[in-house]
This record gives sequence, C-alpha cells and structure tokens, in this order.
Amino acid sequence: MRISSGKTVLEPPNGEAIDAPGRREGVRRVQGSRNPRHYVVALLASNVCASTAFGILSPTIVANSVERGTTSLSIGILTSIWALPFLVGAPFYTRIVARFSAKPCLVMGMAGAVISLCLFPVFPQDGAWIALQLVCGATLGHFSLIMEAWLNLFSTEATRARVMALYGVLPAIGYAMGAGLYVIVGFRGFTPFLTAAAAMATGLLPLWSIPRDAADIVLGGDERIGHALTEIPLLLAIAFLAGVLETVPWGLMQVYATDNGWSVRAAGFVLPVFYWGQILLTYPVGWIADRIPRRSVLMGTSAAAILCMLALGSSSQSPALWVIIFVSGGIATGTYTLGLAVLGQRFDARSLVSANAAFMACYGLGTISGPPAVGEFMDRLGQGALPTALAIVGAAIFLCALGARAEWRTGAPSPSAFEKSG
Repeated sequence: MRISSGKTVLEPPNGEAIDAPGRREGVRRVQGSRNPRHYVVALLASNVCASTAFGILSPTIVANSVERGTTSLSIGILTSIWALPFLVGAPFYTRIVARFSAKPCLVMGMAGAVISLCLFPVFPQDGAWIALQLVCGATLGHFSLIMEAWLNLFSTEATRARVMALYGVLPAIGYAMGAGLYVIVGFRGFTPFLTAAAAMATGLLPLWSIPRDAADIVLGGDERIGHALTEIPLLLAIAFLAGVLETVPWGLMQVYATDNGWSVRAAGFVLPVFYWGQILLTYPVGWIADRIPRRSVLMGTSAAAILCMLALGSSSQSPALWVIIFVSGGIATGTYTLGLAVLGQRFDARSLVSANAAFMACYGLGTISGPPAVGEFMDRLGQGALPTALAIVGAAIFLCALGARAEWRTGAPSPSAFEKSG
C-alpha cells in the first residue's frame, strides 16, 4: 500500500491498479477525508481519556477489594478479566463492525463502558464487579480494534510509525493522570467511579468531530480472522511475543529486583523507570521507523532487547540496572507499535480490521500467558530465569523479523486469502 499526500493508493508490487470488489470504495472513502491529521488528533485525545478512566478504576478496585478482605487470587482476576471478552469474541467484533459501521460501534461501546463504570458502586461485591469488568471489556472491545484501524488508515505512510508510537505513549500519560486523580478523589463511595465514568465520557467528545462518512470505510467485510494466520503468521507471532515482553516486566521486574537484594523501597522505583522508558523512547523508535525499513528497525530493537537482558543478568546489583530497565520499557512498547505500523502498511482498508483483530488477540494471549509462565520459571529456576526468558523472547522476535521479508512486503494482501473467504 502506498500513501501519498494524505491519499491512499493501493498498488501491487507490479504497479498495476487493484480493481478487487469493494476496494475502490474503501479507497474513495479515505480520499474523501478532508483533514486526516485532525482525525488522528481526535482519536489520540479520546485514547488519553479512556486511559485516564482506567488509571482511576484499577487502583480503586484493588483498594476496595483489599478493604473487603478479598483474596489475592480474586483481585488478580478482578483486574485482568476485562481482557477476556475480546480474546473470546474477536471474530464477532469484526462482523459487527462490518454490519453497523465503525463509528456507531465505537460510540455505543464507549457509552456502554460509561454506564458500567457508574454501576460499580451500586453493586460493591466481588462477583458483581467481575461481571461488570466483563461487560466493560466487552463494550470496549471495539475501542482498541477500531482505534488502531482508524489510526492506520488516517496516517500517511511517511508518518505511520510515529502515529503508532504516540498511540503507545499516550495511554501511559493517561494512566498517570488517572493515578493523580485517584489520589485526589480516594477510593471510597461513588466519587472515584463517577470520575472514571466522566473521563470515559469525555473521550466521546473528540469522536463526534469525525464525520461518519470520513470514517465509514469498508471495514471487516467478509474477511475471517483465521486467514491472517496464513497471511502474516510471523507478524502475529511478534504480536504474541510483544505481549510477553511488555507485561512480564510489569508484574515481575520488581520481584526480580528484591530477589537480587534491592530494598523494597528501591525496587518500588522499577516500574516508574520502565514506564518512563515507554514514554520517552517509543516515539524516537517510531521516528526512525518512518525513515528506514520498519523490519530493520524491529530487528534492531529485538537485538537491543537481547543485549539488555544479558546485561540485566550480569548487572542485577549495579546502578546500570536503571538504564537497562529504562531502555527495556521503550523496546517493549516499541515492538508492539512497530508491529501495528507494519500491519497498516501491509493491509488495505477492507482487510485491516480483521487482521488487526488477529493481531490484538495474539498480543492479548501473550499478556495473559507470559507473566504466569515466566513466574513459574522463576519459582523453579531462580530469579535468573527472568532475563533468560526475556532474552529468548527477544531472539524469537529477531528471527521472526529476519524471516518476514516476503510476508511483510508493502502492498495489498493477495485476494486469495481475504476476498475468497466467507
């Protein structure tokens, strides 16, 4: 896919125009977008608002659950089960988008999340909160799916990696804002939940500035997620590995520091340093990826991940640990956003939502399975298992990128996979 002057032009490697059914319509709609940069800004602003809402909700759930005497296992379920609906129902989201169009699905999904947030203080029991988390996750299933597809479609090829980098950075800023509001409003009563609902509702406002005809691109169609497994297996493998690379440090890096003799107070700074790496380094990675081949950048970041983990294993009690953790944060988020940029480069409007759903599902599997698996390795083999496991993940990403030259060729996917399905 080639994008020039804000207009999407699909061309296969031989340079001939593509005349597949439905694709011309998808292209026409993108060309009809009068101000794609405005739409990108609106989407990113909405994303910050949603992240702020979760920055309030997550610690509020934990604090109330602890006060009720909820077990650690139940708290873990409460804080993570929201991701389950999308992993189970990803194929249905693509069909719903194809049936009702993207913008109505996104708006109604966010509105449903606002209502769910308001109901938390009405039913202050663990079982009810698990149900509400499932409902909230289900209604927001469209959020990331459509958000990522739109950001890819409204970006130009010259800026795609930077836009995706901002998409990776801004949620961390939103979480920080939510954490600040949580400190102000506390965790008791209706106030924190209503504040989170207000933040989510505020995220609806920027979306109204995007006309339906600008965003009503041919999305979903008759494609099936399963075909992405044959079209982009290596990219989907990288999505899974990116989920492991990003979430294992969130849950276990602090444990690794304390196991290596760091004080509890010092280990408490591990995650903030990791987050700052995500905030400050992800955009430079995207900037580089808009200037040299993204596959090469991904190979470079995965090689850097291997070196960081090898250094982590030999510098666990050195001040260099802080530099390693900082760089690791940027590499972890940069891996996911680079994958999204390749996805937008690889697929046209008709196929992008289904491919994006497969990408997100694989990432979600990595986020759910990675921390328990690495935690088990640490219990059995000691704290050195963490850098070893993440070095292996980095090596696997490098090998996937190395072998993906043909798979990630810029251009539209072959009609055999996506247009002959259904």
